[in-house]
Amino acid sequence: METPKPPELIVGLLAAALLVGSVVGLTRSRHEGGEAEQPEQAAGEAISAIEIVDFSFGPKEATVAVGDTLTWANLDSAVHTVTGKENELLLSDDLDQDATYEVTFEEAGTFEYVCKFHPNMQGTITVEG
Repeated sequence: METPKPPELIVGLLAAALLVGSVVGLTRSRHEGGEAEQPEQAAGEAISAIEIVDFSFGPKEATVAVGDTLTWANLDSAVHTVTGKENELLLSDDLDQDATYEVTFEEAGTFEYVCKFHPNMQGTITVEG
């Protein structure tokens, strides 16, 4: 006859299973297009950098003035790009972890961009002048 398991062991195993399930679910949502919450630009706030974190650009939408320089910083573990949708102004090389890409905006307009490796990553820069 088998000896019954102590209740503490069973509770511990259930807690471990719940923890593993939570981690797997979070990882799956990020790789299936789930997005981490990213900061937004407040009205009137100057912005000089966009962070690439958890497979998204943050902020996704930014407004700058003609002559301003923006820097994209890849703080993610994957390689990303900043690639203009219908413009050639935004065209970075592949950005490894901790790499940066910088652009000075010389004319007003709206510039949409994506990551060429992860097209669900999208952003828009509005340049006012």
